[in-house]
Amino acid sequence: MDKFTRKTSFEQWFSPNSSTKLEELVVACPLNHYTKKLQIDSFLKLWVFARFNETESLRAVSDALFSNDLQKATGLESISFSQLGRRLN
Repeated sequence: MDKFTRKTSFEQWFSPNSSTKLEELVVACPLNHYTKKLQIDSFLKLWVFARFNETESLRAVSDALFSNDLQKATGLESISFSQLGRRLN
């Protein structure tokens, strides 16, 4: 990854993924059905963050959202661990 880019590493990991393909998948399979706050794109970014940082629990993931950089990258201000658990189901 280039040293002088405006994109963060987190944004660069998601740039190869086509947003149009993700949108088609969301429409084909109702992935955002009955969700108000935690849409699939934000959830995927949060999940990738948790995997790379080897986060131990859903509580730790929800606590990690106190970081302004993570809030900006995922588009979420806060999320409870119970909402994460329901989304994983």
